Amino acid sequence: MKQFNSPTEKESYYAKRRQRGLIVGAIGGAVLGLGFLIQYILYMQGTSFNGVMYAFTGVGILMVLYAGVEIFGW
Repeated sequence: MKQFNSPTEKESYYAKRRQRGLIVGAIGGAVLGLGFLIQYILYMQGTSFNGVMYAFTGVGILMVLYAGVEIFGW
C-alpha cells in the first residue's frame, strides 16, 4: 500500500487515479458500443461476427474493470 506524507498528497494521488479511471471507463464503454454497432452491421449482412463479438467485448470489459479499480482505489 502506498504511504503518503500529507493529506494533500493523498488527495492529489487519488484524484489523478479517479480521473484516469473515468477516462479509461469512457473509452471502454465506447469500445463496447462500437463492438455492438459493428456486430449488428455484420449480423444484418449475414456475415460472421464472432471475432468482433469476442475481441471488442473482451477489451471493453477489461477496460471497464480496470477503470473500476482505479476509481475505487483498490
